Amino acid sequence: MGFPVRSSIVLLVIGFFIYMGLVPVVQAAEQTIIQAVVPYQRQGRGFGFAQTVERAASPISAFLIGPIAQLWVIPFMSTGSGTRLIGRWSRTGPDRGIALVFMLAGLAGLITMIAMKSRPYRILSARYADVPRPQLTEPAPDTPDS
Repeated sequence: MGFPVRSSIVLLVIGFFIYMGLVPVVQAAEQTIIQAVVPYQRQGRGFGFAQTVERAASPISAFLIGPIAQLWVIPFMSTGSGTRLIGRWSRTGPDRGIALVFMLAGLAGLITMIAMKSRPYRILSARYADVPRPQLTEPAPDTPDS
């Protein structure tokens, strides 16, 4: 959310470095929870459904955000009232319109963290905590019968 505040390659590199560092951790946590909570016989459906939702969201959001950015956000930051409202700290122009889209997307992602306080998430967390874990000790070696 912070890298598009100013037009800076340094902020861009730092922002993407943080993003690329966090995404694998989040994905691994998601996979771990699905594997632990969903029964083994249904995991294929669980992973398939999760991938379907993720893959379907990408083109939908791309086709949705393109016209919104072109028709409303870029004009808002180029010649609209956005130049008076936030143009002082963010500057103005088409590039600042796209930066505003990035900032709003980051804010939406930040707001989704509120889901961690929701009742369904607490139920899922409690269920994950109750799942028995396999033992990590080595089994005793087989002894030959005498």
